[in-house]
Amino acid sequence: MKDSVTIITGASRGIGRAIAVRLAQNGGTLVLIGRDKNKLNETASIVTGKGGTPIIYAGDIANINFIDDTVKDVLNKFGKVDNLINNAGVAIFKKFVDVSVEEFMTQMNVNMYAVFNFTKAVVPSMIQNKRGTIINISSLAGKNPFVYGTTYAATKHALMGFTKSLMLELREYNIRVSAVCPGSVQTDMIVDTPVAPKEISKVLSPEDVAETVAVIIDLPQNALASEIEIRPTNPK
Repeated sequence: MKDSVTIITGASRGIGRAIAVRLAQNGGTLVLIGRDKNKLNETASIVTGKGGTPIIYAGDIANINFIDDTVKDVLNKFGKVDNLINNAGVAIFKKFVDVSVEEFMTQMNVNMYAVFNFTKAVVPSMIQNKRGTIINISSLAGKNPFVYGTTYAATKHALMGFTKSLMLELREYNIRVSAVCPGSVQTDMIVDTPVAPKEISKVLSPEDVAETVAVIIDLPQNALASEIEIRPTNPK
């Protein structure tokens, strides 16, 4: 991990920040991507303190030009991407009749379209290097239906189909593709929403998800954890 290059989307807060901080303990370069440059700088400062080397790119991941320019710059600087963590996500929890087309597309653009574009940008270099790890932070919503989650769950079901199929396609190049499916996590995404748990302390922490990501990356190169579900041990 000391010379590894890892791209993390949605790294300015929440799960993305926790992943960056956890992986920093192993050293390596952490490419932090998000909209808020100030928040990214905060993450970068923590990463540095933990032993990682951060580099930040602030922009809109729904913009394919931003994605392509970012990945090209990373490859020009380092010649490789070892790990891609597609973490950024948007969730809008409403009755289906109240969700606008724009709100649905906002979720689809971040939860699926950006994942497609980041993956498309890094895979050729991974194939050339005959190794790489792609981890998509999905959700139990990508496996189970729930009220107020119709449009969000649709994007995560799409992500699961994408991840599982891509895993089968890329294994011959020693590229590992994994899905991490957490339940509710203590982030801004679920606070003050119809699906917010009664006791926020009973749900998963961002660090729980980050630890799972680290486990996947740290597996021997010949081992693949294709999908991991994470739930709180005792949610009651």
